[in-house]
Amino acid sequence: MPTGRRWYLLAWDPARDDWRTFRADRIASPMITGPRFAPRDPPGGDAAAYVSRSVSSAPYRYQARIRLHLPASAAAERIPPTVGHLQADGDRACILHTGAESPDVLAIYVAILGAEFEILAPPELAAHIAALADRLTRAASHHEAVAPSARG
Repeated sequence: MPTGRRWYLLAWDPARDDWRTFRADRIASPMITGPRFAPRDPPGGDAAAYVSRSVSSAPYRYQARIRLHLPASAAAERIPPTVGHLQADGDRACILHTGAESPDVLAIYVAILGAEFEILAPPELAAHIAALADRLTRAASHHEAVAPSARG
């Protein structure tokens, strides 16, 4: 199953008694190891959605839910499945489920999406976004204060 530029294999792991997602480019020397399996329905009935969720947010320390003020179809054009899982929220908004190793990375990512948004979770992400906005404002103000001859 492709997500962006990578292919993933969704498989039931009997040793863990749970579903697992494997990157296809990391599978070396595939071989038949035992009897055939009994087919199972994918988790939640949608294998693609499960893979998108598992590779976009599950492995990260910080999880976020953000309401984007644009339709899910428009957001899907900007956000690859490896970055986040989108859930429609009416006709003109969607919820982005995503994750990152730090709240600052989440703040930067949502800031560059080019859409109005609301933080649904975690609430502490708001402070990181405010700090980023302050740094960017100071940088822009400093640039404007430098004389044109000093810039060039």
